[in-house]
Amino acid sequence: MIKLIVTQVQHYSESMFRIRTNRPNSFRFTAGEFVMISCRENSVKRAYSMTSGPGDDYLEFLSIKVPNGPLTGELSKYEPGDSLYLNERTTGTLTLANIELGGNLWLLATGTGVAPFISILNDGYTYEQFDQINLAWSVRKSLDLNVYNKMLDSLPITFTPIVTQDKNWTGLNKRITTMLSAGVLIPDLNPSENKVMICGSMGFNTDIKSMLSDWGWQEGNNKTAGTFVQEKAFVSK
Repeated sequence: MIKLIVTQVQHYSESMFRIRTNRPNSFRFTAGEFVMISCRENSVKRAYSMTSGPGDDYLEFLSIKVPNGPLTGELSKYEPGDSLYLNERTTGTLTLANIELGGNLWLLATGTGVAPFISILNDGYTYEQFDQINLAWSVRKSLDLNVYNKMLDSLPITFTPIVTQDKNWTGLNKRITTMLSAGVLIPDLNPSENKVMICGSMGFNTDIKSMLSDWGWQEGNNKTAGTFVQEKAFVSK
């Protein structure tokens, strides 16, 4: 395990916060990958995607808050100077190596599932591989969007924020699966021109995978690039 020192902690809502640490010179990763982290050596570990880019001199993670969660319950109380432990091995299927390049890239995320996409969008290589990049990010409350709202609005992408459980939200409020079926997202369901990356709850991933598979899309993995990929690892508690 690698010991990290927390340099920043920022809370955005009752359910979401961001934590930043130093980055050891020897630590390397590919945008979209995740790693196992823990609050102490030999304590409970959870999979977290890096949100920082491969070229950044820091590591950053996005987390949910679960008050009694064995990891997030403690992690949400962290302050600068506290220690965090990181497994040296990174992995994950949400990398550009596992998806066919070219055309339009669609990133579909719910909640903290946006994390690997933030890393991908923080990597300049991504913008060289696609004509247009689109991110649809669904959260429950509008405050959750504040983690990356300004960043996403400043990037050369089409960002579609979706809030499903906030009566004060006046924008899109339907589930991504509903909008995908209705043609609101990815109007041209042609896998030769559009590629899709999926990250959210297991139910969300399964539903989107089923829809795309029925429409003739092929899932990619670490052996074969496909027209869509999903990340099966996610943070629960």
